[in-house]
Amino acid sequence: MLTQKETDFLTQTDKGTPMGDLFRRYWHPFLLTTELPENDGAPVRVRLLGEDLIVFRDTNGKVGLIDERCPHRGASLFFAINQECGLMCIYHGWKFDVNGDCVDMPSDLPGSNFKDKVHVASYPCIESAGAIWTYMGPAENKPQVPSYVMNVLPEENVMATRTMIYCNYLQSIEGNLDSTHLGTLHLYYDNMIPADLEYDKPGHPSPRFSNYITGTQKYARIDVQDTDYGYRLIAVRKTPKGNQHIRINNLALPVMTWIASSGGNGAVFTQLPVDDHNCMRVGFIVRPDKPFTAGERQAAESQAALLQDPDNPKLRLKRMDNDYHQDRVAQKTTNPPGIWPIPEQDYAVTETMGVIMDRTKEHLYHGDAAVIRLRQMLGKAARDLQEGVEPPGLNGGIAYHKIRSEDIVIGPNDDPWLVATDAGESTGRGERLR
Repeated sequence: MLTQKETDFLTQTDKGTPMGDLFRRYWHPFLLTTELPENDGAPVRVRLLGEDLIVFRDTNGKVGLIDERCPHRGASLFFAINQECGLMCIYHGWKFDVNGDCVDMPSDLPGSNFKDKVHVASYPCIESAGAIWTYMGPAENKPQVPSYVMNVLPEENVMATRTMIYCNYLQSIEGNLDSTHLGTLHLYYDNMIPADLEYDKPGHPSPRFSNYITGTQKYARIDVQDTDYGYRLIAVRKTPKGNQHIRINNLALPVMTWIASSGGNGAVFTQLPVDDHNCMRVGFIVRPDKPFTAGERQAAESQAALLQDPDNPKLRLKRMDNDYHQDRVAQKTTNPPGIWPIPEQDYAVTETMGVIMDRTKEHLYHGDAAVIRLRQMLGKAARDLQEGVEPPGLNGGIAYHKIRSEDIVIGPNDDPWLVATDAGESTGRGERLR
C-alpha cells in the first residue's frame, strides 16, 4: 500500500507538479489525425495534463496546439475563425498562428508593433502512426521524435484508436501491467474447455490455446526486469505437457505499454492524463508483416461507434452510471464480469476504484510485482528530475522500434529471459520483487 502523500505525488500531473514535469519531458499521442481532417477546419478542444488547449490545422495543413484562452481578455479560442494560417479570436480579432505568435491585431493603433510582443502558450506537434503527438516540456530539452514500432511501420500497418477513461491515469496503466487478472476479468468460460492442444509445444500458440492456459492456470509467476527504457514483465504459466507459456509485456516510461501478443503483432497503449480525474487511452494495433485492409479498418471503426453514447458521442456508452450494461445472467454463463468487449472490462474495474484510488487500503501480493515496480520507477524518475537528473530513455540511444511483447510457448528448461530481447534488453534473470 501507499501513503496518501505518495499517492498524491504519483497521481498529480498538473503543470508544476513533479509528475507533471516528468510527463512533459516526453512526446505523447493525444488525438487521431482523423479527428482533425481539414485544413482551416473547426478547432478541437483538448485537455492534457490539466491544461485546457485548442488544436487546429491551418491553411497549409500544419497542426497547432495552443492555450484555449486568448491572452487579451481570456475569451475561448475554440470559437475562433480558422483561416489564412491562424485562429482569429471573435472578440477583438487578435489572430494566432500554430507557433502561438500573434500575427494580426486589427483593433490596435495603425502602425503599432504591440502584436509582436504577444504570444499564447503553444506546444509543437507531429503526425505519426495515425495520431497527433505533442511535447509539452522546455523547448531546450525537446527529445527526438518518437520511434516506437508504430512510428516506423508504414501507416497502412497501423490502426490508431482513442478512448476516454474516467479515472486517474495510474490505476488505468496499472491494469495494463497486471498479468494475473486475465484468468478472471478476461475469462470467457468457454476458454476453460481444452482446445488446440497441438500448440502445447515450443513456438507461437493459437489465441485459443493461450486463452485456455490463462483461463485454467490462474497462477502465474511474475518477474520484472529493468531495462534502459523501463521494464519487461514476464508471466510464466505451466502447460499441460510441462512446457512454459510465456507472456511478456513492456513498459516504456512514463506510460507506453506493449500488451503481450505473438510475434510482434498486437497492441501498444499509452494512458495520457487528461487531468487528475481522467485519462485517455491512445492505442496502436500493429501488424508488421502486412497492412490492414479497408474492410478491417471499417470493422474496427464500426465496433468503436457501437461503444459511443448515441446521445453524446464524446462519452463511452458503457459507464459507471449505467453499470457498464452488466448482464447478471451472462456473468454466470459467459464471463465473470458480465461485461464486454474486453476493454470495457478493464475500464469497469479501474473506474470503480474511484477517480483516484485510495491506495492506503490496498493489499498487494506477489502478482502485483509489476505494479509495485511501476510506482517505484515513476516516483524515482520524477524525484530525480527535481534534482536535475535527466529522465530515462531520452538520450537517443535506445532502439525503441525494436521493443516487442510476446506470447509464446517455450520448453520446460528454456530460459524466459532469452525471449524478446531485440531492443538490447539484458538476457539475465530479472530481480524478483516480493
